[in-house]
Amino acid sequence: MQTGSHTPGSVFRSFVFLTFGFLCLPERLPAATPWLHASGNVLKDPQGNVVVLRGISMIDVGGTEKMFGGAIRMIDRITNTRDPQGNSPGWYPRVIRIPIYPSDEGDYKSPWTFVPGRDDFYEKLLRPVVDHCAAKGVYAIVDWHYIGNTFDHLETTCRFWEYMAPKFAGESHVIYELFNEPINQVGADEECWLSVRKDMQVWVDIIRRFAPKTLLLIGGPSYSQIIGNAADHPIYDPIGGNNFAMVSHMYPNHWLNTNADWYRNHIDRCLKAWPVFMSEWGFSRNFRHRHIEAATIDNYARPLMDWVEQRQISSVCWAASYDWYPMLFNPDWTLRCGKYEMGCFLKDTLYEMRNEDQPCSGESPSDAAGVPAAKLSD
Repeated sequence: MQTGSHTPGSVFRSFVFLTFGFLCLPERLPAATPWLHASGNVLKDPQGNVVVLRGISMIDVGGTEKMFGGAIRMIDRITNTRDPQGNSPGWYPRVIRIPIYPSDEGDYKSPWTFVPGRDDFYEKLLRPVVDHCAAKGVYAIVDWHYIGNTFDHLETTCRFWEYMAPKFAGESHVIYELFNEPINQVGADEECWLSVRKDMQVWVDIIRRFAPKTLLLIGGPSYSQIIGNAADHPIYDPIGGNNFAMVSHMYPNHWLNTNADWYRNHIDRCLKAWPVFMSEWGFSRNFRHRHIEAATIDNYARPLMDWVEQRQISSVCWAASYDWYPMLFNPDWTLRCGKYEMGCFLKDTLYEMRNEDQPCSGESPSDAAGVPAAKLSD
């Protein structure tokens, strides 16, 4: 909202705000991070408004802190409302994903991650990062970022959620993503999902002992591609309400695949029963797959965003990096732009959709001005 303007429209909006503070007005939305819950196949706020979150994923938060200039600095960069790159005046994400790579995760060794029995990761890194998201008026996804079979990491994931679930249980802006990308290729689609569901149920039960209100994001097998079977064989929420969304990841090798309908049908089948949260999508010129044409804004990004918006699916772009693929930035932290790059496209899309399907709150909007882009360059 422009300040100092006294047009009839602005006077009317001010009157409505003062008289009916519970109503949702676009100008007030950036500060609102109330509890979200699943209702049918959508997410809603406490007033019953449908909510669609759009945002950005960081890479490993420990790596961001130790090797890429700091996690708080990264959040400031991607919430900077004074960054003029692209065709929009600033960044307007509504959710930031915070991946935590376990110590035994694949080929990547995080320089700082959760270690059972130690508090330093939580106290000195994760807690300040999650609090900074709250100060910026954005939701924070605490993402336990395994890529593997759930049954190979059952105990380590139990220890993580036993420790972490109570830490943010009372905070409405925090969402838990239980296990980034299950693989569990143990048979047909249904068998794969039942294998994942068995372990996810263990973790849901643990989390609900400590965090009864937190929205949960639950991945499916085959790297969060097989989710349609969750409609027939759901997770059980021990406190009732089934307050979770199923996770989908949709990259160019899925969207542009000759078998693309299989991936999309899994999402549509899932939506018959549960919300879907696309916690990873993205593309860049150097992020290529064999037998898949080069992804562009026109053949991948814009059609995908239109497709998820039609279905009221929340989405998070991977990743806020110049070193991990697909990437948003150049090494000098300028955005990667052009038809083969997602940097400017994402920023402009977040700005365009900043007031669409957002939660209501009785709070006043915060001034998340951020730091000018010029001061963020290394």
